[in-house]
Amino acid sequence: MSDIKVVHISQTPLVGAPSKIAAATRMAGYYAHAICMVDYPAGGGLAGKFVNDSIVMHGAPPVIEQLVDRIIGEAHIVHVHNEIPLEKAEWLLDRATKARFVYQVHSPVREGPLYIPRADELGLPFTAHLVVGQYQPRHYPSYKPVPNIVLDAPSCAPREEGQKLRVMFSPTHARSGRWNAKYSKKLEVAIESLTKMGLIEAIWPEQPVSPNVLMALRRTCHVSIDEIVTGAFHQVSMEGLCAGNVVINRADYFSKAMMATCAGASELPPFVYADDENIAGVLVDLARDWKKTAELQAESSAYFMKYLRPQSIVKSFVKAYREII
Repeated sequence: MSDIKVVHISQTPLVGAPSKIAAATRMAGYYAHAICMVDYPAGGGLAGKFVNDSIVMHGAPPVIEQLVDRIIGEAHIVHVHNEIPLEKAEWLLDRATKARFVYQVHSPVREGPLYIPRADELGLPFTAHLVVGQYQPRHYPSYKPVPNIVLDAPSCAPREEGQKLRVMFSPTHARSGRWNAKYSKKLEVAIESLTKMGLIEAIWPEQPVSPNVLMALRRTCHVSIDEIVTGAFHQVSMEGLCAGNVVINRADYFSKAMMATCAGASELPPFVYADDENIAGVLVDLARDWKKTAELQAESSAYFMKYLRPQSIVKSFVKAYREII
């Protein structure tokens, strides 16, 4: 194990992003922990689904509080995600006496859950500023782009002749906004119509399910639809590649190039473009051509295997930590 010790701090689980980075960092041979202040509210459907690999401070017994004090006191890097309360920033500053501080933003400007960057407000001596390398760098051009991470083992079950096209659409949040929007009425109509026609089998979880269950479902599908609204992509697209799905989104060149840059890839991800006007046609073409579906699935799987494995993609973070230390 490397002697560099990293601790990730966030207010909420941020749908597991900090804990995934910590887990991938451990795969690379570094000490790393993820700590969040509170879980998601019990009534929202997400509580308990993204904290399996995190230490949750709210309601923690004294032995856990002592463990956290020790972890922070020994840390060489304290990696803060999105925002934490000011009193927690002071708490960190008191305990992390030998740490360098890193700030990472996951959310767009002027859309929830983060409406303005909090780095300057926290009063912490941040040495580096990072941003998720999807659409977010457009909002934070001075920040260093870093990737999101998928920890699941890659797999691919190519569509076979005679199989009905299985299509998954599973937005985590129903937020609106220029960059957070994932709902499209025309997409809903297209999926419902093609299902009634018997061309596709739609998998659309009505309630939030755990990431493990969602990935298990995705592995049985041939297509994952991220969203066709914003010109970007989200974590769903990476998970779709991991599951060997045809990944449909509206990602523009900038978004795809940003993924390639963060992954150190020499080629753009093999996303299939769709928008409100052509989504029905895209799905019909796939539904009627099992060979094309299988070929696109193989391209997705190969891209993930080559560029997006966590042991490889976490090098962006390790490089940033090494430069700081």
